[in-house]
Amino acid sequence: MSNAPDAPPPAQSAANPPSPLATPLAWDLVADDYTAELVPQFERFASDALRLGGTKPGSRILDVATGPGSLALLAAPTAASVAALDFSETMIARLRDRAAAACVTNVEPRLGDGQALPYDDESFDAAFSMFGLIFFPDRVRGLSEMRRCLVPGGRAVVASWKPFDDVPIMKLLFAMLREVLPHLPFGQGKAPLGSVDEFQTEFAAAGFAAVDVHPVSHGADAPSTADLWASFQRTLAPLVLLQRKMGAAAWAPVREQMGKRLEEELGAGPQRMDLHAWLGVASR
Repeated sequence: MSNAPDAPPPAQSAANPPSPLATPLAWDLVADDYTAELVPQFERFASDALRLGGTKPGSRILDVATGPGSLALLAAPTAASVAALDFSETMIARLRDRAAAACVTNVEPRLGDGQALPYDDESFDAAFSMFGLIFFPDRVRGLSEMRRCLVPGGRAVVASWKPFDDVPIMKLLFAMLREVLPHLPFGQGKAPLGSVDEFQTEFAAAGFAAVDVHPVSHGADAPSTADLWASFQRTLAPLVLLQRKMGAAAWAPVREQMGKRLEEELGAGPQRMDLHAWLGVASR
């Protein structure tokens, strides 16, 4: 018997502090540039997740908060099927475009709510969420839904970012933004699922007996500081939302000031940013 809702409404919960990244708008706005610029970077983390997920040829795979399908399309060549769900229409559209361009036919994109998955009980061999579930209003509900959809023994793999204090460029960026825009709390919030203890607490609350948490790091390169700052303005969802709220005229002096200050601190040349993540792995 299935517990899957026929038409899930957006889930509401006070379990975690509200985040502007828990709305489709943020991801609709960045979808095109995110797809064009960040997919290769996120594919490296997705490859790690697939390895830890222990997926075998012919597996039925679930990708929750799939975005443009960084993991879904990597998994497709050996999977029987990949159900790829996201609440952003534009991200789902980009996934459809990428699947069509690659002639991939076993990925099933679907618009939906990760806290109320529209799938039957015990219908997947492995389930993943790459840097998506971390923004859910109710992460435990999202984890419980992933667990519900797994066959006994199936693995769930969830990715989160370590605190950006461990990423000097991001730490510097947020500190500068707070100086330029002191009324905004950039980088002041707690990283969601940012510690091993949080993984253990929330996975246990969702019904998993245990979770193994693995540190994973990958680098990202930019040809210059100016290119890096320009990319942040196109692909970093909080910045894109801020620009939309402020408007082009008000944002222009912020853009210029930030660009100059970043070059003063980092130099104008090539930049490398090492990104550090956690991958939590649990079996049903």
